[in-house]
Amino acid sequence: MPVITASGEEAVVTAWFVDERGSCTDGQLLAEVQAEKISAEVEAPGAGYVVDRIAVNDPVPQGGVICRIVETIDQAEPEGGVESREKTSTRGVVASPSAKRVARELGVDLAALTGTGPGGRITESDVRDAVGGEGQKSGSLRSVIARNMRRSHAETAAVTLHSTVDLGEEAPPQITATIVKTVAETLPDHPLLNGRRDGDVFHAADKAQISLAIQTEEGLVAPVVRDASDKTVEEVATAIQALAERAHAGTLTAEDYEGGTFAVTNLGAYGVDGFTPIIVLPQVAILGVGALRQVPALDDAGGMSARYQVVLSLTFDHAFVDGAPAAEFLQSVGEALAGRG
Repeated sequence: MPVITASGEEAVVTAWFVDERGSCTDGQLLAEVQAEKISAEVEAPGAGYVVDRIAVNDPVPQGGVICRIVETIDQAEPEGGVESREKTSTRGVVASPSAKRVARELGVDLAALTGTGPGGRITESDVRDAVGGEGQKSGSLRSVIARNMRRSHAETAAVTLHSTVDLGEEAPPQITATIVKTVAETLPDHPLLNGRRDGDVFHAADKAQISLAIQTEEGLVAPVVRDASDKTVEEVATAIQALAERAHAGTLTAEDYEGGTFAVTNLGAYGVDGFTPIIVLPQVAILGVGALRQVPALDDAGGMSARYQVVLSLTFDHAFVDGAPAAEFLQSVGEALAGRG
């Protein structure tokens, strides 16, 4: 299993392209693997026979063993250090090629199925019916994300501050892009929140790179909106749209996640105001954006006017940042946003 993400958490094999005990050539594509929505391919480091494959969707530490390659099939007996999770009972099972492929992708043991095809042949429908028409792939990836979320909760002294920001009589046309750009411009003046931790040591970054939470069918991802402080709001919005499209298509790469120093997440579209975002490790802070609301407010002359407001929720790791510096940053972001109105 290659090391795919900086956190080095567990990953899964999502597909095998060489059968158990099948032959391979040097550089041949063996498997597709994934960690936290980042996909990578594994190529054979040499020619031989693939044995002791781990099962599709079984979590494996990044850098761990997913199979062995032996020179001759006579060497195919499992070694003590590698547990073969694919049962040899699948040998002799009569199944269509598509059924075998789908079974590999969904982690289904063909030997446990009864085929409905001619002569008891297992069909693709048999495999999909065995998992209720739903693949197990997303469930395993969901469990990886869940472990990372629990790790963030366990390893941070998380505190959340809320602030209601007055945006004026006109709402920003691109609220998420506006906030991402504003945060990127504000962070250099608040270095305690802009950077990454390494154990108990915090390394401040020279420039803010904003990770943006994007919801997909398989879960939440947080690719980086590069150099938002150098772009116009429209350019930031275009960059966000491109990342969102790639996130939903499943084509984000490891590079898209690298280098984030602070995160932003927006639940405003769901009518949420204040909430408690979870810090994206190894960062130390994340800003939550609530719903944009038009509310009546008193103006300086004592009259009533309709103004737009938004609740910002800043979660920070109190082990690295005290409350006052965090509050100062939240205040600065609010003032900068009010100034754009």
